[in-house]
Amino acid sequence: MSLVISGRIVALARTSEKSTFAGKVWIGDDGRIERVTRGNAAGPRSGFDKAAAVDVGDDLVLPGFIDLHSHLAYATLPLWTEPGRTTPFLHHDSWPSASTYAGDITWPAYAFIEAAPEALLAYAEVRALIGGTTSIQGSPPKNRPLDGWMVRNVEDESFGGNVSSNRVLASTLTLKPEVLATRSAQMRAGAGFIYHCAEGQVNSIAVNEYQSARKCGCLQKDFVAIHTNALNPGDYDAWTDPGTVVWSPFSNLWLYGSTTNVPSALARKIRVCVGSDWGPSGTRNVLGEIKVAALVSQHERWKLTPFDLVRMITCEPGDALAGPWNVQAGRLQPDALGDVVVIAAKAAADPFTTVLAATEQDVRLVVIGGRARYGDATLMKAAKATFPSELKIAGTKRVLSMTKLDDASKPWSFAQVLTRLEQVRADPKKAIDSAGNASAQARLAGEAPRLRLALDMPLGKLPIGGLPKNLGEIVVPPIQPLEHDAAFFASLVGRGFHGGLLDGLKKFYA
Repeated sequence: MSLVISGRIVALARTSEKSTFAGKVWIGDDGRIERVTRGNAAGPRSGFDKAAAVDVGDDLVLPGFIDLHSHLAYATLPLWTEPGRTTPFLHHDSWPSASTYAGDITWPAYAFIEAAPEALLAYAEVRALIGGTTSIQGSPPKNRPLDGWMVRNVEDESFGGNVSSNRVLASTLTLKPEVLATRSAQMRAGAGFIYHCAEGQVNSIAVNEYQSARKCGCLQKDFVAIHTNALNPGDYDAWTDPGTVVWSPFSNLWLYGSTTNVPSALARKIRVCVGSDWGPSGTRNVLGEIKVAALVSQHERWKLTPFDLVRMITCEPGDALAGPWNVQAGRLQPDALGDVVVIAAKAAADPFTTVLAATEQDVRLVVIGGRARYGDATLMKAAKATFPSELKIAGTKRVLSMTKLDDASKPWSFAQVLTRLEQVRADPKKAIDSAGNASAQARLAGEAPRLRLALDMPLGKLPIGGLPKNLGEIVVPPIQPLEHDAAFFASLVGRGFHGGLLDGLKKFYA
């Protein structure tokens, strides 16, 4: 179904990234943008006679936000610290060996991926949606692709066609040189490669990952390096065919007490994007993460503007994916993906300052491929959203359009998702055993295998497999609210290694 959205357009189009104007975005039946017009200019001649029309007045109409670094399998978990630790971790191989890591992170995450994988993914994707995210990286490894459901999963997205799953490759764990050499060849053939790389304090052993990637020929335009906070400024000089760095300042500060040298990357014309990372050391969505980026920029006197920061969650990640995906995202222009977010605004307000200051309450509509997925009830009705169900975000009523993962004809509410997660939380061992029995019975009956997920982060200390011998030892913490709330801000104070810098995040939500 085609859709026309009228409002204050912040297109971030290549020809005029800062341009803002009253106009319309015309999204065709194929989910792509057919035209962006100014004022009352005429739209396409055909295909929009029966289009849904949404007028958001002075509110901002932007490209949907893109989160290039997340771990959806851990989205339900609260912020984590190792009790009694007084010094920052050195690198990404340090904290998984902490005594509480497996019990606090691996075990509860495993309970959900094993017993309720569909509900876990629904929770994680709704959490992204309410922050304006339309594409996200970091969906857990699975036994079948899930593109075309709700939020675009960067590694799985095929746009309804037969695009190879090898178009966007990703790895959280450190790869051996022979594998990196293969990835280098795949990038030269048109693939993208997203790699956790050099995560840790400057000059820690983690810098060897970047040097290994360099020696294996991976420093190419379609290489997306997550973190690189262990690098010295001069290390970026080797990246002569600039690609992309994904910056997660919250997680960096929380674990290591320092973060990526963004100005050094930008000086080499390396694209910089922002990613929210994961529940144990991250923000709830990229709308929150750019606020952390602003705090770091101010503290370090980097002079990143609101315009710079908004680009890091729209056109910059969109450009990083444009080659492997073979379609533009993150920009409102003809032939680009029809992914849109509407942010509440005052008529005369600077659009980029408005987005930086926006919270979950200000996200009024999220459209993916021309379909309204989440937003204000009035706007969702105008957009002819299907299967609407209500939920409340930061005290504000919103509407969600979601169906069952395996049956698009069956509506699914967020309340039902939470009910399923709470069932697992109440008795993890029973839920895990039940899921295992159901899988065994399905195999015996010759039925299609159920959805299986895998954790994409280190499992922590033994026992083997990262799980206790007695599954009855698993304790699942309370499922976190979708939005940044008072409890989240309170949990920042006196914890982690940010030296109080992250305490300033609260002021954006006052």
